Amino acid sequence: MSNMLKEVTFLTVKELKNEDIILPSKYSKIFENNAKKLEINFDDENIILKDLYEDTTNVNSVVKQTNENLNFLHQSTDDARVAIINKDEKSLHNIYNELAKMKEKIDFLQKELFSDTLTKAYNRKWFMDYYLVDRKFIENGALSFIDVNKFKDINNTYGHLIGDQVLKYLVSFLKQELDFSGVNVLRYAGDVFMIVFNEEATNSLDIELLLSQAQEKLANQKLKTAKVNNISFSFSYGLTNFAKDEEVEIVLNKADELMCKNKESSREF
Repeated sequence: MSNMLKEVTFLTVKELKNEDIILPSKYSKIFENNAKKLEINFDDENIILKDLYEDTTNVNSVVKQTNENLNFLHQSTDDARVAIINKDEKSLHNIYNELAKMKEKIDFLQKELFSDTLTKAYNRKWFMDYYLVDRKFIENGALSFIDVNKFKDINNTYGHLIGDQVLKYLVSFLKQELDFSGVNVLRYAGDVFMIVFNEEATNSLDIELLLSQAQEKLANQKLKTAKVNNISFSFSYGLTNFAKDEEVEIVLNKADELMCKNKESSREF
């Protein structure tokens, strides 16, 4: 449900992005209309709150474990200083082993914090933390919006569980087709994904060709699940470059517009 809420929120914000003033009543009305279009029932508040609670609990767990690791790091630093003064090699060896284990835990927690829970793609927090400062890009590069064509029809025909499988397969497919250094896939909202290319990847790869080939290849594949065989689906994309210090909203709006144009021109997929 939380992913569905994010999708409704994304569509609502997208519709209101050019408004100078947004009154709560207007936001609520558009939010409600988008929820109805996606056939989302918000009557059962317990289900919504339970799902949001699970998301919050996951984040809180990461924060708690991170704090525990920081406390351990401070203690280990103090212990190491004492061991060095006393020339206690055994203690230093034990501290080294414990720090190596802690590094593994921190790597795992970082992955959890920056991963989308459903698809295991990166999430928007990863993008904001690694590519932006004050809503501006910290380097040159390129990004592409990826949107699943007729995803609502997939959910209506096969159910949301199969819809989830489609999203997970798309991420796996994109990672495989774009398995190059400096190329990362993240889930932006709902069935909208983003591929970010750093400056090196932008200069060394023919990104437009790679995306076009991936688009055609996926459209000609059949996805099989435990319950349903031969599901066909495709995606549309919008690709644009970004420059250091450029505002992120300008780039995202351009990518979104190009994605809509590509959707119109790729209906045969």
